[in-house]
Amino acid sequence: MLDTSGQATVEYLIVGLIIIVVAASLGLLAQALEDGLFVTHAVQSASHAVTGNTAGTVGDVLLY
Repeated sequence: MLDTSGQATVEYLIVGLIIIVVAASLGLLAQALEDGLFVTHAVQSASHAVTGNTAGTVGDVLLY
């Protein structure tokens, strides 16, 4: 016979750790959203598209 007396304890431990990791990840994501990290990154990435140089922008788009 196999001894499975501690199996439930190990399963509860694994599920508990997974729940803690998910909760911590959601907390970090909420903090990043609150700080505006994704918006800042999007603005910095698109900064070349909001310049006053329309001819240069059109040339970049057509020549890419």
